[in-house]
Amino acid sequence: MNRCCFAVFVFDPADGRLEHVERHAAVALRPQVASLLGRLLESPRTVVDRDSLCRAVWGDKAVVDFESGLAAVVRELRASFVELGGTADLLETVPRRGYRLQADVSPLDIPGGPPPGPSQPSLARLPGARWAPVLMVSLVASLMLAGLAWWLQRPSIPAADVAVPDAAALAVLPFERFDDATTDGIRLDLLLADSLLAELWRADLRGIALIGRATLRPYQGREDAAAAVAQDLGARLLVEGSIVRNSTGWRVTARLLEMPGGQVLWLDTVESTTDILPTRDIAARLARSLARAWPAPPGTQELQAPGE
Repeated sequence: MNRCCFAVFVFDPADGRLEHVERHAAVALRPQVASLLGRLLESPRTVVDRDSLCRAVWGDKAVVDFESGLAAVVRELRASFVELGGTADLLETVPRRGYRLQADVSPLDIPGGPPPGPSQPSLARLPGARWAPVLMVSLVASLMLAGLAWWLQRPSIPAADVAVPDAAALAVLPFERFDDATTDGIRLDLLLADSLLAELWRADLRGIALIGRATLRPYQGREDAAAAVAQDLGARLLVEGSIVRNSTGWRVTARLLEMPGGQVLWLDTVESTTDILPTRDIAARLARSLARAWPAPPGTQELQAPGE
């Protein structure tokens, strides 16, 4: 599949980049989300059944909770549409049948390809006739940012490997911060959660499917965020924690909860005496601690406390 234009977006399957052609805002979709969008783009304005989407996202690997897993990836794709300035209803749910992408698709990289139809977003008709040169400048200007975002979210193993039997969805919630959050203007609660998510991708905890933060954005600020994420996204495991600034430095505590009951399966605390919170270092230490306590998929062997 080549680069293509649909609605107000351009999608490049080579690296999972989705860009709004008017705002020049872009995100790097996770491999599973990019695979879902790629399959939908192959059959625009057509209902694609759930089995076909499942094969496109996970291949021949089995997924125990298929409905929840597919629903989570769909929500993440819709959230990306909204994040870039589009609308969630671009992806329609057809009850008991599947999903339909409500847009025409125009290839961008095929010489002599068919011109877009009347309802398609021809590049010449898009707001700003000089879209192509501006896009090239935008791509160069945003290359480092997009590359960093992709590196943080891309797993170090094939995406299909994490969709194994008995896979459990795991979400990392923003850490609670117990200090003056206005002193530095940095959202340490989100930054630490993102860093821990990236470290968990690399830790390769067997039997775990991680949920991206874009999917969790609608739940930010809700007092019932943990319960809502578990119910809506089918997350059986949640990581939550706290950031405390004291006279000697920082203390970060993280907990792994089994939902819906909220039983604590693992807990660890990391401290730092630096003036600035070393988010990547702390996230790496927490991920290593959790990996040591996670020798097997859930239900195969109980978690051990750090150091046991």
